[in-house]
Amino acid sequence: MTARTTTFSSAGRPRTTTPKPATFLDAVAGEWIKIRTHRGVLLALLIGIAVTVLAGANNSSANARNILGGGDAGGDLTSVTQFGMRFGVIAFAVAGALAMTSEYSSGMIRTSLAAVPSRGRLLTAKATAFTAVALVAGLIASAASFAIGSSILSGAGAHLSPGDPGVLRALVGGGLFLATSGLLALALGALLRNPVAAVGGIFALWALPMVLGSEPGEGAAPFEAGSSVTLADGASAWNGYLTLLAWTAALAAGAYAGMKRRDA
Repeated sequence: MTARTTTFSSAGRPRTTTPKPATFLDAVAGEWIKIRTHRGVLLALLIGIAVTVLAGANNSSANARNILGGGDAGGDLTSVTQFGMRFGVIAFAVAGALAMTSEYSSGMIRTSLAAVPSRGRLLTAKATAFTAVALVAGLIASAASFAIGSSILSGAGAHLSPGDPGVLRALVGGGLFLATSGLLALALGALLRNPVAAVGGIFALWALPMVLGSEPGEGAAPFEAGSSVTLADGASAWNGYLTLLAWTAALAAGAYAGMKRRDA
């Protein structure tokens, strides 16, 4: 939406000017301001980092005690340090859901659409701004979990280094997994428009593999399949991540279609 303003030239004649419409970068900048001032989103991301690191450290400690007691160190020690991601992902997903649904619960979506009338541009700008923040948080969680977990395991004689085969890919994959899971939840929030419904959907997608008894990286559930990218020895680690991306793309397409059909 643009507004016309009237000014007067030096000769006293009225002159009408029309401001340029907002660009995509303008829209992203606006969404960035919303995210960095949204306490719920930032708190959820911080909780996600804390849960990921603490759960990973606890799992690493348990494995270190098992090693010191004469037990087997296991195959993929990187997955031991990244264990907390299967719980921290909930907080990242909640952050994504809140980033979108808060627009509808507060009525801010009408102001957003007045500034950026294109539904596709608005949704893409919000997704871009959120993903950038969530990716930084996800990489911090992944790196911190590995640093603390590998230090604990090294004390038990199980040495682990970022230079080991597949480890660096798993650490970057961990950040991508958490950020993309948050993006999936953002799309779900745009589709459902209700924070309670969106969070309920997140927990359903997270708990379903436990009910079915599938292992990380198995099945078609998005969070469980996507977690395969955090495994250093995963022969087909990216296949599970592609499943997560497919879920995200499908929900984003549904959200866009819904935004086109329905009023704010």
